[in-house]
Amino acid sequence: MASSNIKIVHLHRASDTRDRLLHVARSLFAERGYRGTSLRDISGRVGIKAPSLLHHFSSKEQIYLAVLDRIFERLENAIGSVLISTESYERRAISAIEGAIDFLARRPDYARLVWSEFIEEKGIGLQLLKRRLPPLYAMAQNFIFQGQRDGAFRREVDPFQFVVSLNQIVSGYFTTAAMTRRLWKINLLEAGTIEKRKRHVLDLVRQTLFVSGAGPATIENKSGTAASNQNPDQEEKHP
Repeated sequence: MASSNIKIVHLHRASDTRDRLLHVARSLFAERGYRGTSLRDISGRVGIKAPSLLHHFSSKEQIYLAVLDRIFERLENAIGSVLISTESYERRAISAIEGAIDFLARRPDYARLVWSEFIEEKGIGLQLLKRRLPPLYAMAQNFIFQGQRDGAFRREVDPFQFVVSLNQIVSGYFTTAAMTRRLWKINLLEAGTIEKRKRHVLDLVRQTLFVSGAGPATIENKSGTAASNQNPDQEEKHP
């Protein structure tokens, strides 16, 4: 029978391997840095030979840039979908900040990778940052401008300075987790500590940005379980 000679081809095999490569590479780059990670390190952890890796990416630099690009794409999607909703400005701001903290709490190596690019004046990802970061900042700045125009946010706040400061407060927290554990024996990634961090950041935002004034920040956790306890592989196959 002719059909017995048909070979089954798994159409998603290449894309699955590519995703696995990016997942492994992200962990290694965050752990060892760009210069401390080799193609052999990546291929070895994935379980393929180094030459096979080049079928998916032409160089280590291309892998690194693909990892960074995916981080910014997912962060932009996560925050952007909140800011364009029809809820009040205050509720959208709170949701976006909570979402950003939860997003990074599930993937702390995202913050380490991006932060390393922030401090490198001529890093490998400079051109990618020029393409990805200004639109992300513009989205947040325009949201603040609109809130100021409509009387929800304080007019004396400089939108650009506020976004820069908020980025440092939110992402900087995760970049210091290892140091804080070593020096003070405090785990910044524990569920309870993450919730405290949310309240602290939201209190600062209420005091500095909201016209309605300061008040205790209410953390909404619909699942009843802190996001930092979630396994990122349960949420998405390759975070």
